[in-house]
Amino acid sequence: MNLRTLNLRLSIRTRLFILLLLLTILPFLAYRFAIDLHRLLLNNQAIVQKQTVENLALILQNRTDLWALQILSGDPSRLSHLNLQNSVLWIVNEYGRTTYVVGNLPLEDDKNRERDFFTALGKSLIKTLATVIPYSLPYPYPQSQTPEISLIQQALYGKTFQQYRMDNEQQPISLMSATPLVYKNNIIGGIVLEQRMETLFSDTLDYFYRLIGIGALIFMIVTIGAIVHTASLSNRIIRLDNDVKRTFNLQGKLKATFFPDRYQRYYNDELSDLRHHIHEMLSQLAAYERYLKQLPKTLRHELHNPLNRLSMSLSLLEKETQHTQLDYAQHALAQLKQIIASLSEATSVEDSLNQQPPEPFPIGLMLHHYLENSATLHPEYHLQFHNSIGPNTLVLGDGFMIEQLMDKLLSNAKDFSDGKTPIEVTTYLQDKQVVIAVQNSGPNLPQGFEKQIFEGMTSIRTLNKDDQAHLGLGLYIVKLITDYHHGQVRAENIVIDKPKGISGVRFIVELPVYGK
Repeated sequence: MNLRTLNLRLSIRTRLFILLLLLTILPFLAYRFAIDLHRLLLNNQAIVQKQTVENLALILQNRTDLWALQILSGDPSRLSHLNLQNSVLWIVNEYGRTTYVVGNLPLEDDKNRERDFFTALGKSLIKTLATVIPYSLPYPYPQSQTPEISLIQQALYGKTFQQYRMDNEQQPISLMSATPLVYKNNIIGGIVLEQRMETLFSDTLDYFYRLIGIGALIFMIVTIGAIVHTASLSNRIIRLDNDVKRTFNLQGKLKATFFPDRYQRYYNDELSDLRHHIHEMLSQLAAYERYLKQLPKTLRHELHNPLNRLSMSLSLLEKETQHTQLDYAQHALAQLKQIIASLSEATSVEDSLNQQPPEPFPIGLMLHHYLENSATLHPEYHLQFHNSIGPNTLVLGDGFMIEQLMDKLLSNAKDFSDGKTPIEVTTYLQDKQVVIAVQNSGPNLPQGFEKQIFEGMTSIRTLNKDDQAHLGLGLYIVKLITDYHHGQVRAENIVIDKPKGISGVRFIVELPVYGK
């Protein structure tokens, strides 16, 4: 099953919004990257603190004088990663009692640190996403509110151990590392180093938050710009589509007035050029349509006097002399008059439909009288009919136009009938529609002509039995009248009597019922 089978239609606006929705994955990827960066920084800082406390233990064991100078100076030069302004160093004896403390552990937390706008924005976004997708930082070591107890015990057991100190909300506030002090293979105590969480992280994390903030702001600006541009472009396309639709009336004909050539002239792009080209094309079509509409009237008017003079001249010649060519000329003259009358008829019907306001009329009674009169006045039709539409069924339109529609259908059925079966007319109601079906036996319609025959100047006649000129305007008039009544007309090939090999054509007109 493919998209064509599903008949899935996505507008330009929908497709772009889907693309923007896919782009929203980027903030979640940045969020995932932030968690991984936290994990990496925590592991690295824990390793650095572990190495620091082990180095301090080695210095204390081997060079007590050097250790004292480094610690008392407050700014150790050989242990650059130890900052006693932001950390505390404990010395404990073999009994686990603290004998010496040096350093300073600041009390302010991370919230009081000053950050620029983009850094604060990035951190706020990460925290906001954390409320949508909760997470806990992957702290690599255990946590406790009193970590010093287990730390000192592990150090006196000869192990280097690390643990986080937690606050009342179970959030880590500092990292502590402990390692044993060994003298002549005997554990004589331990060293404990504690640093607050905000001092553990270097400026790298703030740089990352700044990058997230700048990227988020750019992403927001681009997204808003894309949404505004998409909405504007889509609205312009929709307006153009609506303007083109309003250019045609219900019968599919061009109206006298068009949409403006340019909508808001400050647009100067491909879409405005397309609007201009469509306007020019419709203007040319309207001019051509006006020319075609006026052509039959012009021909009738301009040819009327010459044809009358020619007819009078032929009549005078017939009185003075007898010749077979005069009969041919009179017959050709009659055909020419019929052609001009046929051309004028289609234009007259269209003009009448445009000027005549629709009114509800009882179509059942109208069809009943019409079919009875047609069967009496036109015995050559061999007409059989069955009308099951009640007298109270109304259709909004013009009853005289429906009669003209029936005239064209019956005339067409008579011209193509082979006389093997009568012409049948059936009328009935179906799904709030008045259905009129006219069928005749005879040759089937060529493949693909089921819709084309309702176009003007289209005829499939190979021979005119009545030796008359046919311009293919009869079914075109049927289509005009059906469209005026907001109905539909179609043609189909049928099998009337399969054993006898009798086939034919059925024309079906469907008109909506008024008031239901």
